[in-house]
Order: sequence, then structure tokens, then C-alpha cells
Amino acid sequence: MTRLIGQYFSLRNSSMSELSVELVQEQVWIEQSRSDTSEFKPLYEKYYEPLFRYFLRRTDDEDLAADLCSTTFYKALDNLNKFVWQGKPFGAWLFKIAGNELRKYFRDQKPIYVIEEDKLNCMAGLDELPEDYQMDKLIKVLDDLPEQELRLLELKYFEAASFREMSDMLSMGESAVKMRLYRLLTKLKTLILHEHD
Repeated sequence: MTRLIGQYFSLRNSSMSELSVELVQEQVWIEQSRSDTSEFKPLYEKYYEPLFRYFLRRTDDEDLAADLCSTTFYKALDNLNKFVWQGKPFGAWLFKIAGNELRKYFRDQKPIYVIEEDKLNCMAGLDELPEDYQMDKLIKVLDDLPEQELRLLELKYFEAASFREMSDMLSMGESAVKMRLYRLLTKLKTLILHEHD
């Protein structure tokens, strides 16, 4: 623990503007979990709900989502000694494991995305659409989007991730995330208006 506190102050002095207290706390939990698996509990509690929602939106099956969550956490804990701290949220690594688990599960099937109807209109620009557009057309447009684009929308509008968190989870720069999201929203609006006509 003394070593971790020393690392904290070393990091704090060199780049505290880049590291939040939350990231430092995660690093402490990770280091403690390497020697005592019961110390993994705070990480589990922090990330269980976002992971569960991630799986539920893709499977539309609560039991399956819970099973995939369990498998993801098991694999994360089992491979914790291989985890290399890079100053990013632990969730970025965890969601990569989750993505791999989903790919294994679906293999030859297209993943399912379940989006609550009341959340669809929260996406920027969609409130400008004609009032008489049909929700099934919007859902059809979303259904035809590639998985990467759906993940981008999901992170921003359904997980309420910051651009920095999105950058870490998607392994791309913040400006690239912002540009892709802007282009995607423009494309989405165009597709929906086309479907409406």
C-alpha cells in the first residue's frame, strides 16, 4: 500500500491533470486484487450495471446478459495479472473482454440491440424530425448500422460516457471520436429523413 501511495504522489506531481482521483482509486483496487481477489469487489460493483446493460441491449435476455457478465468478470479476474496499467479506466479493458465474449456467443449471428424508445429522441438533431415519422423506420435505420457505429451511439447517449471515456474504450483520440459521432449523427438524420419520405 505504501508503494501505491508513493506512486500516487509521483503521478500526481507529474500528470495529475490527466489522472483523476477515480483512476488512481481503480489502480489501487487492481493492485490489491492481484494479491487478494476479495479486493475486486469495488471494481465489480462499479462496472456490473454498465456491463449488464451492454449485454442486455445486445441479447434482449436478462439471464443471458447476467451469464455473459459473470463470464466477463471471471475472465478479467483470472487475467488480472496480465493487465497493464495505462492510465485509462479499468472499464476500457473490461469492455474489450465483454466485446470478445459477445463475438464468441454470436459467432455467425448479428447482435441484437435493444434501445428504449424514450431514449431514441435524446440523440442530437433527431428532435428536428417531422413529428409524424414512424418509430419503426427509425429502428430500421438503427438496425442497418454497423456494430461500430451502434457502439458509438450507445456509449454517448445510453451509457452517457464522456468523450475521454469513449476515446479510451474505442482506442482512438477524442477528436476522432467527436468527428465520427458528428458524421454518424448527420448520416443517421439523413437516413431517417430518407426513410420518412
